[in-house]
Amino acid sequence: MFKLQLSGAVFLVLALIPGCSGTSISLPPPPPMPQIDRPTAEGAVLGTLAGSYLTALVALNQGIGNGQNTAPFIPVGAAVGALAGGAIGYWVGQNYPSPPETGPIGPPDLVAPRRHQFDLSVYNMSGFTGPGSVVRVREFTIEGNALDFSSLGLNYQQMPTIEGRFWFTNVDALDVKFRYTDIGAHKFQSRPIFYNGSKIKGGIVLNTDPWEWFTLGIFYERRLRPLYSAYEEKWPAWLQKWDLRARAGVEYTYIDFAIDSGSAPIAPNSKGEETVEDFYHQAMPVPIIGMDAYRRINDNFIFNPSVQGGWINRWNSLRDEGGIIWSSQNQVEGHLRMLYSNRAWLGPVQPMLGIFFYHYSQLEDSHEDGNFLRWFSLGPEYGITLSF
Repeated sequence: MFKLQLSGAVFLVLALIPGCSGTSISLPPPPPMPQIDRPTAEGAVLGTLAGSYLTALVALNQGIGNGQNTAPFIPVGAAVGALAGGAIGYWVGQNYPSPPETGPIGPPDLVAPRRHQFDLSVYNMSGFTGPGSVVRVREFTIEGNALDFSSLGLNYQQMPTIEGRFWFTNVDALDVKFRYTDIGAHKFQSRPIFYNGSKIKGGIVLNTDPWEWFTLGIFYERRLRPLYSAYEEKWPAWLQKWDLRARAGVEYTYIDFAIDSGSAPIAPNSKGEETVEDFYHQAMPVPIIGMDAYRRINDNFIFNPSVQGGWINRWNSLRDEGGIIWSSQNQVEGHLRMLYSNRAWLGPVQPMLGIFFYHYSQLEDSHEDGNFLRWFSLGPEYGITLSF
């Protein structure tokens, strides 16, 4: 009896499995995956960035959240911003629909990019140090000298940069940039120097070599031309055919500012021994906004001005050295570039020549530390861009 019941149960199970019997049971198809349209996705990205920044502004700022117990609210703000931005983007998309995205037409174009296009730029910024560039490092009550870059011989710098931009659509892109700052010099110092609590001997040649100085940035970029192209024909000729692009993201700068590789000759009565300051240890990713513009002058020349900047003031760096380290950072850079495009001769390679300016400052303040760096650079730049 038991064997009959077991055989019947096995037969029933096999009968219910499609393919194990002569008959099969048709199951309803799974529901389609929800599709997120472009305006909703764009709104969610911008909302995430705005929510993160506004929450950090409140949570980390001295005198408001102070950052001690409020830092965990930053991801909450990012999530709320994503939801709010996505909702606003959805509403905009429903009430003010964008023109349909067109497929690839012709070769990749730097001014009018197409879906899944990749732009790779490799360039170098050859800078001259501007006035007001200074570094000063305090350790507890031992104040450091305000060392002008020119007094250290830091009058020139090279900034090789690689930047890649991937276009998810013909209007939305992700931009990633890495820049290395090559700066250093030998200079005779007639007097002793106080730096990071140490007294460096005078009457010697010092090698200032902050070789660990680089910047990493990641940005969301959005073309604005589809929003106004239909109205351009009524504008003055010099305002037409501009491809404007807004960008938002974060940038982190890593600086390890060393004199004689951190082992400069110390005076006998010096209380400290180190001659290096790790600015990177208290540095924070700085929120960045900017604007990029492209315009074809003729068939072969492209004009490309751009500007971007960011600012934070007395935020809790979430590091502790003799108490909370309050971090203030600001930076701005601008470029005026001309690119040459000739596919018949150069294919996807587009040489670039331009000028730039760059300003960066960082202040770290606590009971133990008081570190300040301000740097201004101006000069020519040159490189190539490939679009494929």
